[in-house]
Amino acid sequence: MEKYIISNQANCKYCYKCLRNCPVKSISFSDNISKVIDSECVLCGKCIEVCPQDAKKYLFEYERLKYFFGKKFLVSVSPSFFSHFDEPFKVISYLKKNGAIISETSIGAELVSNEYKKLSGIKISTACPVVVDLVEKYYPEKIKYLSPVVSPAIAHARFLKQYFGNYPLVFISPCIAKKRELEEEYDLVLTFEELEKFLESEKVDIFDFEDDFPQEPHPKLARFYPISGGILKTLGETFEQVFNVEGVKNIKDFLDRVDDIDGNYFVEMSACIGGCIEGPASRKDISQLEKRIRLSQNIKKIPEGLAIENVELDLKREFKDKKHYHNYTEQQIQEVLFSIGKTDKSKELNCSACGYDTCREKAIAVLEKKAEKEMCITYLIDKVSTVSNMVVEETPNLILIVKDGNINYKNKAARLTFMSLSNKKLWEILKDVEQSEFKEIALNNKNLKFFVKKFSLPEDSGEVFILTDVTKELEQEERVKIIKKQTIEKIEEVLNKQMLLAQEIASLLGESIAETKSHFTEFKRYMEEENDYL
Repeated sequence: MEKYIISNQANCKYCYKCLRNCPVKSISFSDNISKVIDSECVLCGKCIEVCPQDAKKYLFEYERLKYFFGKKFLVSVSPSFFSHFDEPFKVISYLKKNGAIISETSIGAELVSNEYKKLSGIKISTACPVVVDLVEKYYPEKIKYLSPVVSPAIAHARFLKQYFGNYPLVFISPCIAKKRELEEEYDLVLTFEELEKFLESEKVDIFDFEDDFPQEPHPKLARFYPISGGILKTLGETFEQVFNVEGVKNIKDFLDRVDDIDGNYFVEMSACIGGCIEGPASRKDISQLEKRIRLSQNIKKIPEGLAIENVELDLKREFKDKKHYHNYTEQQIQEVLFSIGKTDKSKELNCSACGYDTCREKAIAVLEKKAEKEMCITYLIDKVSTVSNMVVEETPNLILIVKDGNINYKNKAARLTFMSLSNKKLWEILKDVEQSEFKEIALNNKNLKFFVKKFSLPEDSGEVFILTDVTKELEQEERVKIIKKQTIEKIEEVLNKQMLLAQEIASLLGESIAETKSHFTEFKRYMEEENDYL
């Protein structure tokens, strides 16, 4: 069941673009329906970004924000808030006017960095929920490298409860994956897009409000967490070396090779290239550089205040192996590969047109009922070609393909009909045919009559001749003409005899003979009409 990313089936056009771009292939195609597999999805939001039909969207819950208004509630705003909104401090003022206590998630980030400093060996940051999901679901053997520390958002939630009291919690960020990560920690998790939608639905003119700022206490360096290298800035000289890896593909490459590294290293990881300021629900109309500048400028506007000190919180975290293991035998996989024409390794093109990186992965997906055989374009082409060839080969019409005066192909009907005629003689008969005309061909002491249709193949590949044998139809037409003629002759004979008889008994019949003649004349004319049917 789809929970966080939802598919609009009416718009899905089976282009497989979402699957091709999904780094973990957590999208199923079955019975003409595309769905996100929630248990396998890491919520990176790539499928939403790339879908040309807008057939993917994430869970919008912005209407629920109104339920918190009118009484005190706590709001954690992620640091990229200050790079996203044109007037971030007016938005804060609006929320405050409706009962919100606004606090910066960067406080939680600072607490998390303090925990990171206590670690040693090779450690990966766990601030990004996509990274954590990726390791737990697809690289569980690398869990040992994850820093056993909660994310800044969770650390902040625990801090807010301790510092301000037990009030409802709302989190706002540019991250879709936070919706799943924080569902047990916060009462409502919104994206920046959702907050904008809420302001629009409430017809809020943000310029009606004066600038206002987040509540104390304030963080120190952690406000730069959402930019590349932002986490590393908070670690000082704790580790022998620090570096950052961004983008799910690069993260997967790193995880594939991390076992070869020794030392005391800290790795800052973000699923979004550029950091959280480039999150899936962040603005796309301004550049990453402009976002960094906005973040820096707006941070400077926040008045200095009380810093966090002597905070005692349990921020430890454990991770689980959530990998989906399949138990298909090699024989089962090979049977699927054979069924889609991959009868040997040379035919496993691994072209990725279906969305999977290899034909083998696709075969496993078919077994798991996540994919259909028809998603393989080479299989489809072969299937369509086979059907087309069968139709051409078995049709009763005679089909020939000619290139540069050479007959390169004759279907079964043409081979049987022209068995006694050489290709050279056959071409002599056909070469003067225009687009369509009747042609008489002498075969085996019989004159066969054909209706010939000719057309050219694209890219100067030759000409196709389709011959329909109309000999029987024309012979039938000739027989009909003969029957008509014989019938008319019989009518005339009967009419003449009737006239003789009429003359002998004219005195008895009077004018009735004239009427009889009239009827026979009309019948004769009717029989002579071209469109008559016998």
